[in-house]
Amino acid sequence: MSDQSEATSAEAKSGQKRRAGRSPSYPVLSVQKAVEKARALYEREGDYAAPVESVAAAWGYSAKSSGGRQTLATLGYYGLIEVQGDGDARKIKVSEIARRILLDQREDETEKKVLLRRVALNPKVHKAIYNKYPVGLASDNSVVHFLVFDFLFNKEAAHEVLAEFKETAGYIGLYEPDKTVDKNVSEIHNAGAEKPPLDIKVGDKVQWSSQGVDQFPNGATVLGFSDDNLWAFTDQGMSGIPVKEMKIMEASPAQTPPAMPQHLADIVARSGQNTLAIEVKKGSRKAVFPVDEGDVTLIFPENMSADGLAELGQYLNIFLKKEQKKAAP
Repeated sequence: MSDQSEATSAEAKSGQKRRAGRSPSYPVLSVQKAVEKARALYEREGDYAAPVESVAAAWGYSAKSSGGRQTLATLGYYGLIEVQGDGDARKIKVSEIARRILLDQREDETEKKVLLRRVALNPKVHKAIYNKYPVGLASDNSVVHFLVFDFLFNKEAAHEVLAEFKETAGYIGLYEPDKTVDKNVSEIHNAGAEKPPLDIKVGDKVQWSSQGVDQFPNGATVLGFSDDNLWAFTDQGMSGIPVKEMKIMEASPAQTPPAMPQHLADIVARSGQNTLAIEVKKGSRKAVFPVDEGDVTLIFPENMSADGLAELGQYLNIFLKKEQKKAAP
């Protein structure tokens, strides 16, 4: 089916569903088709953020078509795009996880499969279906009943969701797991996982060995992790480091060291710059400390408890001692 035919079909289905009654939002494309849409956008715009009109054109839609809006929303549900700005001023680019999937040409597809599973289970309705049926889907009528009565889908939309989920599950082999992927998917399926791989935690002093060469002369202190726990951020730079290539030199003296706020980890994960403009989101506060070399910015949750402040103090002591040692003549 051509992109234009697919666009027409998507718009027709969208109109039918609206006439049947509004249902919760859900992907209108399988993850395979969504990745191909991300590929089309990346081939047209590369790493640049583009206005909505250009994005729609990359997918064969007009600027204000319902199919274009549905596709844009679907890629957002999967986490394949990043949206900057609001309303008509929005600009869209492929996300970091989409880039990692699209540009991975290695023969060993283990990491790519892991990322595809993570993307496929990112939509709330997908995660709910998988949590309900973790070893295989029940009958169509049972799944539709679940979607109608637990998620308030209308019956027609529930059938659409089920068909799309089956296509997605088949593409990623959700119910036929690859043994090379299984060791990593537990972190993906458990979105609330707090324990990073290899038992490395925030505050640990680590060494990173790449191609047999240690990269940190005096080690590095872990500041936080990406949301998939595959990458760590340290006080030696803003770039993520593969956790699987790290080893612990000294464990953190804090029993439960504070974790880097997730929104900050996400910003760091997307940034390739040496400096970072940090936005403070709702629920967080920012404190700025001027020093001779520039401002030092601290982002922290509102209404921190006494225990949380004590843990933060332990972490800052680790950081300051390390930096003072480096700065000593």
